Amino acid sequence: LIANDNLIAECLSKEVFYVATKSELNVARFIEMHVANTFVEARCVALEAELATLRDKSHQENQGELIKHFSKLEVDHLNLQLRYQNLKDSIGNHPPTPDKETPDFDSVVVIGKMQVSLQGKDNAIRQLKKQLSELQSTCRDTECTVKVRTTDSQLTKVTNPVTNLQA
Repeated sequence: LIANDNLIAECLSKEVFYVATKSELNVARFIEMHVANTFVEARCVALEAELATLRDKSHQENQGELIKHFSKLEVDHLNLQLRYQNLKDSIGNHPPTPDKETPDFDSVVVIGKMQVSLQGKDNAIRQLKKQLSELQSTCRDTECTVKVRTTDSQLTKVTNPVTNLQA
């Protein structure tokens, strides 16, 4: 029984030794991880500060560029307003005169009316030509009929004396 007790004590002491050793290793690892985590957190804080500085610098540069661009646009706007006013004044002092080659509105309207009138006359001439052509063909038919009748009457006149002579 003493041997069993010794064996149990020895096993327990080895088990306690392993647990204690593992515990110390775990504590060492935890401390190492805690130090690494603290270092990473410090690095993140430094990077965030650098990012904030860069953002501020970028905003200031962008604002400076925007102010320059806006100032340039204001100058351009004022120049355009001045140019507009000068053009307006020059037009007011010298009213536009129509170009000699440019027809005025009334003559354009008259030309349009004349074109419509000519179109109507062209249509009337076409209809008259068509009617003339029809009349000419009708006249030819009538002339042929008249010639046949004249020839028939002449034959009758000649036939009557010939018949009288034969009798």
